[in-house]
Formats: sequence, C-alpha cells, structure tokens
Amino acid sequence: MKLKHPLGLFIFIIAGASCNRAQEKEAATAVVKAAIKDTVAEQKNYSNPFNDAAGILSGVDEPFNKFNYLYDSSAWKDNKTFINASWSKLERNRLKPMEAWSGKELTAANKNCKTVFYPFSGPDFLTANAFFPEATELVMLGLEPVGALPVVDKLSNNMAKEYCNSFKQSLTDIFEKSYFITQYMLRDFQRQKVNGLLPVLCFFIKKTGHQITDIKYLVKQNNDSILEQEYSPRAKAFGVKVTCVKNNITKTIYYFKYDVSNKQFNDTCVFYKFINRHTKSSITYIKSASYLLHANFMSNMKALILRNSNYVLEDDTGIPYNYFEEGRKWNIKLYGQYIQPVKNFPYLKMQKGIMEAFKRDSASIKDIPFHLGYHWQDKKDVLIYATKK
Repeated sequence: MKLKHPLGLFIFIIAGASCNRAQEKEAATAVVKAAIKDTVAEQKNYSNPFNDAAGILSGVDEPFNKFNYLYDSSAWKDNKTFINASWSKLERNRLKPMEAWSGKELTAANKNCKTVFYPFSGPDFLTANAFFPEATELVMLGLEPVGALPVVDKLSNNMAKEYCNSFKQSLTDIFEKSYFITQYMLRDFQRQKVNGLLPVLCFFIKKTGHQITDIKYLVKQNNDSILEQEYSPRAKAFGVKVTCVKNNITKTIYYFKYDVSNKQFNDTCVFYKFINRHTKSSITYIKSASYLLHANFMSNMKALILRNSNYVLEDDTGIPYNYFEEGRKWNIKLYGQYIQPVKNFPYLKMQKGIMEAFKRDSASIKDIPFHLGYHWQDKKDVLIYATKK
C-alpha cells in the first residue's frame, strides 16, 4: 500500500505499533494464565490426607489444603502462630548457618552421594536435610514408635488444644538443644499424646518446603522380608516410608523402630540385609548418639557404617576417632572445639586421637558457625568429617 501524505504514514505506524502492543499484551496474558493453570494443577496434585494434615499441624498456608478452614478455630490458629514464630527463630539461629556451612564444606558429599544413613536419629529429618539437601533417600533409625498423624478434622477445639500442647512439648528439645532426648520422646510420643514420631517427622518435612505425596507402613513378614502396607492410623508397624517432592525432585524417607545392638542386628536378620542394601556408597550422619558406637555390643552397626559409607559426618558421640585413623583409609577434617563429654557420661574419657589432632592441627581447624549436640550450654561442639580414600 502506498501512502502519499506523511500524516497517513504516521497514522499507519501508530496503528501498527498499537496492534503489536495489543498482541504482545495478549500473549503475555496467555503465558500468565497458563502458568497459573499449571501451578493450580500442580498444587491440586499435592492435596492428599497426609500432606493436608501435616500442613495444618505445621502452620503452613497452602491454597489447595482442604483443611484450611481449621485455622478459624483458636486451637489451630494459636498453634500456627507459635510454630511459625519458633521456626523463624530456628531458621535464623541454626538452619541458615548450617545450610551455608554445608554449601562450603560438604560439597563433595552432596555431589557424589544421594543416600543418607542417620542411625539414632529419632524423627530428626530437619538436621539431615539442612546438611544434605540434595539427597533423595534418607534412612533413619530409633527406638521410638512410628505412630500416626492426627485426624485433624475430627478433633474438637478442646481436643485440638490438648494435642497441640503435647506436640509443642515434643519439639522443645530439638528447638532449644538441637537434639531429641530418648526418655522424653518415649513420654511425648505415647498414643494418647502425639502418637509416635510420624507427626514430628512430617512436620519437619513440610516446614522445609516439601510436599508429602504418600505414606506407607513397613512390616516384617516372618522375618524373611519387609513389606509395604497401606497407611492406617491403627496399624502397628516397625517402619514407615514417606515419599515427598521438592523442586520437582522426589525423595524417600525411611524410619525404623529397631534395636541395632549385635543380638538383634547381624547378617542373619532381614533388617540388617535391608540396611546393608540401602546404605552402600552412602553418607552416614551421627549426632547426639549417647556414645553407643563406642560399645562392643554395637560393633556390627559400626562395622557396617565403616564398610558402606563413602562419607561420615559425626560429632564425638559417633564412631570413635581411632577407627578412621586405622589403616589410613580415610581423609579426616575436624571442626569446632573438643572438650570433655557432658556429665551425663561420667565414665567416658576424652578421645586421645581427637586431642592429638587438635594439638597438631589447631591452626587449620575451622570454627563451627552454629550449635549442634550435647554441649548446648557452653556451645563447644566438635564435628568429624571423614571421606573414604
């Protein structure tokens, strides 16, 4: 088309530009609508009884949660306020420094291993996730019962208040001291209170930004095999398998209630075979473990960890230091400060190998920018990071 007048040309340009802007706006709107549609669809996929109940228990706001109306009640509203305030403090004082430290010091372990073995863990998914966020499988052990999630929509306001008070009490030690105390867990996780450690485990999974997609119970079949069983609040199981997703990465968390002293944990046991199979080429993490691996009756567990692990991160309550020095099979790094075990263990002496290493390498041993473990009062912690050669 030929335009004889300059004004006509100007009008044509303006009209064309307006048309282009309209098309661009329409295209941008379509992209936003598609993104919203995908997000809503994705969120709907995560709406299930496990994820929704854990979300309410954790004070998490998610538009797809069918139990969101429960926040209108004083019990769940107060619980949400308390949990979120406590969590913010925990993130600021411990979790963020741990995550930053892990990004600098544990890069090789996070890059090379996707399975973390955490014996004597209780429900402490929290610490393992802070150190090893890229792991896709976590195997945890303890003496606490599995239990079940609360049926949140069936609790009256008064019942919910009682439950929330028990739940808060069960979190006190991990929030304030960084570890769970076994005798208190056995008290707090009774059926008439929090009912096992599953609620706390799911709480940590949700508060760290994961979406729970499934829960299965694990049972032993005539001591010959371990079978998955559909979740049921009344089922009795010695283990649980929680599947969750974060950033489109699926993770599997196992927890087992099992005595791993030598009599119950040896190569004739189906559970030993399961742990042996799942922890090959793994990272083992040990914290606040009551020095159990110093005892002869835990030698089978100690041997399995040393054989199967490519990396071990522990405090001084884990495997004795001299086992990493023997045979020169491990590269060892120390962090923090090493002092006498706390008074709860008066029969223990300081480990000679750690003392000598601190005396020899003190100038190169880095501080720990967070606190973990039994020395929660003086905050003089030690971490041992061993890498298999």
